[in-house]
Amino acid sequence: MISAQSEIPRLTNRTWLMTVLVGVYASNFVDRMILNVLQQPIKAELHLQDWQLGMLSGTTFAFFYAFLGLYVARVAEHGDRTKVAAACILLWSVMTAICGFATQFFHLLLLRIGVAVGEAGATPTGQSLISDYYEPEKRAGALAIFQSGNTLGHVLGAVLGGVVGQAWGWRWAFIIAGAPGLILAALMLFTIREPRRMAGAREPVPDLKVVASALFGKRTFRWMALGTAATLFASYSISSFISPHLMRSYGVSLQTAGLLGGVGGGLMLGVGTLIGGFSAQALARSDRSWLLRVPGITLLAAGPLCVLTFSGLALEVTITAFLLMNLCVGTFQGPVFAINHSLVSARMRATASAILLLLITLGGLGLGPLLIGIASDRLASMSFGGENFATVCAGGSSPLEACALASAEGLRLALISCCLVFAFAGICFLRSTRTIAADVLD
Repeated sequence: MISAQSEIPRLTNRTWLMTVLVGVYASNFVDRMILNVLQQPIKAELHLQDWQLGMLSGTTFAFFYAFLGLYVARVAEHGDRTKVAAACILLWSVMTAICGFATQFFHLLLLRIGVAVGEAGATPTGQSLISDYYEPEKRAGALAIFQSGNTLGHVLGAVLGGVVGQAWGWRWAFIIAGAPGLILAALMLFTIREPRRMAGAREPVPDLKVVASALFGKRTFRWMALGTAATLFASYSISSFISPHLMRSYGVSLQTAGLLGGVGGGLMLGVGTLIGGFSAQALARSDRSWLLRVPGITLLAAGPLCVLTFSGLALEVTITAFLLMNLCVGTFQGPVFAINHSLVSARMRATASAILLLLITLGGLGLGPLLIGIASDRLASMSFGGENFATVCAGGSSPLEACALASAEGLRLALISCCLVFAFAGICFLRSTRTIAADVLD
């Protein structure tokens, strides 16, 4: 009988797998980030309101991403995860490129649904593969490296959206963003081998109800999922609207907003992800509760930094606070998914990832940008002082100074509400540490 240890792939295989998966995850976030950076020119050309931008970047995307992710995870549990991932990469890349041909809100809405359907397969399959390539005590660090791919995606998406969007227009930015996915799909399909699954993998794949019961029956999962959803509610809202905020409140160009908000914020998220993953992994050698205590502490610190970011202070203060806030926010990713996989057996991991993603995506990405967009429109209308704000200031392109001031103030006030959510998330993570020892399986 082959032992679990002997089934662990060699270091060279791990390195190539991680290289490809980081590229895949980066592409995943390029195709999300680019929409955030390009929101202002899209809003102006298609005459959209902030709630519609929230629908495009948040609610509609999140709904299909979350529920299709659960379906893709079930397919991955039964079959070849590399083939599933390759098909998903191809789909979201093609849909992203076609976004460049959209001429109205409804077109973009349908295409973003297509992107969401494809991207739904990236995280569950990637995390499941990593859990079969790495021992339990190394998963937090490995998953942190994988999750740091979103940093690369943030940076590339911000640069592509800002530079190409300003030089050639937002349509070309989408077309170019979709191209690398074709190469990544081929690499996943032809160079990554489906590994022999780890201990417990020869068991039949449990029903969805069994996996859900195994997760929800544990207090660690319930508090951790609530804390993660709250974190993503605030962070996705800020990520979606940081570029429009900088352009409206500080008058910076599209390229500058992309570089400051996207590149700077993305880099700090990545640094935070790596620091959070490896520091929590090191501290957890003596006490496993540190895996969730680290993000609990850092998210409490993110709250006041968020207040500084959106208090209307000088641009230098705003950007400094924003970068430090992102450093704190990034710490949760590796530890959360490492703990999540340790709460269930090997044959449940892709589904466990999808269940967690379902909850946090709907609660975070699904609600955050939409509610902040609605709040922004409402607060802008109140600041404008008239009931016809949406008509007079349609698309944010009106030459009236009052429209610009109201739009900027409405968005700033909406975003500052995210700060309390970070503090709540930190409390949830600290609460989840009380039951880790009793709930983990490996």
